[in-house]
Amino acid sequence: MKGTQHFSRMNYNVRRGLREIVAPDHRVSKQEWALALAEFDGTCAYCGATATAENRGIVPDHLVAVTDFGELVPGNIVPACQSCNDSRGNKPWREFLANRFPADAANRVARIERYIAVHNYSPRSPEASLSPEELVQYNDLVAEWASFLVKAQELQSKVAHRRSQAATVAS
Repeated sequence: MKGTQHFSRMNYNVRRGLREIVAPDHRVSKQEWALALAEFDGTCAYCGATATAENRGIVPDHLVAVTDFGELVPGNIVPACQSCNDSRGNKPWREFLANRFPADAANRVARIERYIAVHNYSPRSPEASLSPEELVQYNDLVAEWASFLVKAQELQSKVAHRRSQAATVAS
């Protein structure tokens, strides 16, 4: 249905914003990013490519997505060519490697896991990050958003159906 991409993007942005209550958006310093790049020899952690015009450069990629409470911190970011970053999307990184680069997946997974271990990274959970009162408020916001999104999608569907019927009658 035309227009659903807006709901998808809106849902992603709201969910990401809500997750940042739990895992505040931390910006990796230039020094931290340089160390992450050096850890992977300046190449994409997924495919091993260096920055080129074709892959649109090397960028920080979250191993644990912000929508899953991942932060932009050492141990949760790896260098990725923009092509791999785009292709991976929100897929789990191990699954992405296994499907996209099966011949080298085991080696790349091991290297990334060593990097995570060095930085001792694990995502925050709402329960560990929020007070009991804040957790109730957070869960209420998440539920309210889900309800709002359903109502908006139902209205969109209803309006689209009415317009479709009107166009059929007019022709």
